[in-house]
Amino acid sequence: MNTLTTFKRAKDTKGFTLIELMIAIAIVGVLAAIAVPAYSNYLARARISEAVNYAQSCKTGYVEFYATNGTRPANVDEANCPSIDTQNIASVQVAAGNNPRIIVNLVNAAPLPSDIRGHRIVLQPLNPTGTLLADGQRVEAWRCSITTAQNGTATNAAKEYVPAACRQDRL
Repeated sequence: MNTLTTFKRAKDTKGFTLIELMIAIAIVGVLAAIAVPAYSNYLARARISEAVNYAQSCKTGYVEFYATNGTRPANVDEANCPSIDTQNIASVQVAAGNNPRIIVNLVNAAPLPSDIRGHRIVLQPLNPTGTLLADGQRVEAWRCSITTAQNGTATNAAKEYVPAACRQDRL
């Protein structure tokens, strides 16, 4: 009779067993192991998107100057690039000449991932034939690419962080 009472008392107790708690903790650990790298990758892509969006805003001023004056802007003031202070962008350049482009230089430090630190986002205006813009031609499209600080080809690891439209090599 004493055995039945003890068994009944065990059924009446409330709470979780040690095994149930260990299983729940293991599930949370697996989810965290998956979520943390995915979130850090998301943050890195967001930081690079900020640089690409900044370059996109320079395009408007670039085209406006070109349409008004008939020549390509030679600096950020002529291209009317907005001034911005950010922890992801080191500087912005606008170049004319035979290789017209808008260059957004990324910082060479954290918070950017080491694979992309010090790289450049390069936007190049293209004419209707898909080649680099020359004076007197119409801006038909833009080519977006990522390069190293020395204008070399970026690694595949660096290209993973930029939008798909910017994964092409520059002209």
